[in-house]
Amino acid sequence: MNRLTLVHLTFLGMDKPPAAVEFSPGLTVIYGASDTGKSYVEEAVDYMLGASELKSVPEDAGYTRILLGLRVSDCRSLTLSRAVGGDTIEVFNRDLRDVPTEQADETLGYQHNAKSKKNISRYLLTVLGIDGRRVLQNSGGKALPLNFRDLARLAVVNDTRMADQRSPVLGTRMPQNETREKSVFKLLLSGEEEPERPAAPTNLEKQFGRGKIAVIDHLIDETREKLTMEANQAQLRERLDRLQVSLGEVTAAAVELAEVRTSLLRYRRGLEAVDIAAQHRAAEVQQLLARFALLKEQYESDLARLQMVGEAGTLLGYFQTGTCVFCGAEPRHQHPEHHVAESTQLAASVSAETRKTTDLLSDLLLMIEDLEEQAADIESARAARDEELTLNAAELRALDQRMQPVDTDATKLLNVRSRVESELALHAQIEQLEDLKASLSTVAPALSAARPDGIPAADVADFERMIHETLEAWHVPGNNHVIYDPTTAELSVDGQPRKSRGRGMRSILHAAFAVSLARRNTARDLVHPGFVVLDTPVLTYRRPEDPHEAHPELMTADVVENFYRDLLENPPGQVIVIENPTPPTSIRGRAAMYAFSVDGSVRQGFFPRPDTQ
Repeated sequence: MNRLTLVHLTFLGMDKPPAAVEFSPGLTVIYGASDTGKSYVEEAVDYMLGASELKSVPEDAGYTRILLGLRVSDCRSLTLSRAVGGDTIEVFNRDLRDVPTEQADETLGYQHNAKSKKNISRYLLTVLGIDGRRVLQNSGGKALPLNFRDLARLAVVNDTRMADQRSPVLGTRMPQNETREKSVFKLLLSGEEEPERPAAPTNLEKQFGRGKIAVIDHLIDETREKLTMEANQAQLRERLDRLQVSLGEVTAAAVELAEVRTSLLRYRRGLEAVDIAAQHRAAEVQQLLARFALLKEQYESDLARLQMVGEAGTLLGYFQTGTCVFCGAEPRHQHPEHHVAESTQLAASVSAETRKTTDLLSDLLLMIEDLEEQAADIESARAARDEELTLNAAELRALDQRMQPVDTDATKLLNVRSRVESELALHAQIEQLEDLKASLSTVAPALSAARPDGIPAADVADFERMIHETLEAWHVPGNNHVIYDPTTAELSVDGQPRKSRGRGMRSILHAAFAVSLARRNTARDLVHPGFVVLDTPVLTYRRPEDPHEAHPELMTADVVENFYRDLLENPPGQVIVIENPTPPTSIRGRAAMYAFSVDGSVRQGFFPRPDTQ
């Protein structure tokens, strides 16, 4: 049976230096300060093995692709490539360390599908040589193919599950999955898969509604296969509440920015309306100025003619005799001083008309001056409005840039909320089907339920002995007498259930469980992926004899020292340990070690610091 070895984990991004760790085929220890990306390594490995999501951290900004190098025990090298947030995983049949330029050898979905091999679960199970192994799905006897996620939950243990009160066997924390999880563990301990069971109900089952129950079981199984998130209803509701709060915050920010933008647009429309009105007024002023210029020329021309008439009229009467040039009287009808009188009368008329025209011209000039001032004011106001419009446009562009990430965040949150609501709807549908099944079961005769805890006693005893030897090798205090109850999946040590122990002891026992399972199954060529990832297995353990010492250690040096020594001297396969404290100096040079943000360490964290990029 094949095994897998993790070779490297590499993050790539445009104009970003690679962020990577290389794993030893034996022991790899990643240690250092909190919030430096240690647990992120475990989460990313799990994500590459088919987990539905990878929670983002600020340091991964700009990184868009993840590579996970694998080596198969038959000497093949593989590289899994997945985009951050992507739904597909590409497989390359070689060790790849940079952005692939050629087409992938396989393109797979991340979600298990028993009816198709185009998913990472079926692919890895095929590589291990265990694809098609069947496990019990429910107490009705429904058996379904093994999912690689069933194995990953036992091999990749995060810090929360490490100290969880629930059994290490029950990884999903979902009661409806307990039958399947116990059956998976039965397969690992005994190597025996669930047999094929007849799909058609018997006549007796048909008579008492068993046929309907079988249909409901089928619907329940199909509905469960549609679930993509490893979370129960309470966790989904809690996540939905957090999403609603985040959406409320994002929406409030978007509304606030939209109100500011509306105000800016309203102010801009006001400026543009004033500008249009000013343009119309400027056009009217220019038309009036053009007309008044013509009128001014007319007045000036009239004054010139009046002046000429006045001068000519004075002279005409003196240069000739005969008919009067003013009134047309013949000489015989003219009285003495006739020309003088007529000249005087003409001069008076010309003078009066000149005064009238001069007054009109003066008024016109005042009007022209006023219109020219209006035109200058309009032009000055227009220039000021142009500056305001330019400033307004810059403010709108800056506001649009601020709104873009808010809109993007809102879209992402809405998409995630839609997924969570769909998951809750599926859970509600499963509950309805379970209720319907229960109502039918009450009128049907009780039949013997399929039991996932039917593990051969010899295998249980062998596993208990293996955990005992591991605890003894680590020098954990006590007699370390181990009992595993297949019915409850509970692990007890020295007569005390694991769930009733302190957080530190729960972590130690979970680590011993995972290591012993890997060690036993590797030695006996039973089902196991071949590697174990342990996040914080020994951090919170305290020595029991002096809990009130002035400066208690989080872990006794004796247990820590022997924990690492055992993993080196009696390797269960590949082990990756993630811890905060510095490991003992005795393992230096014997294990691959990565120190994040501790004195003398080269790396500040999994991702390079921004000032070094």
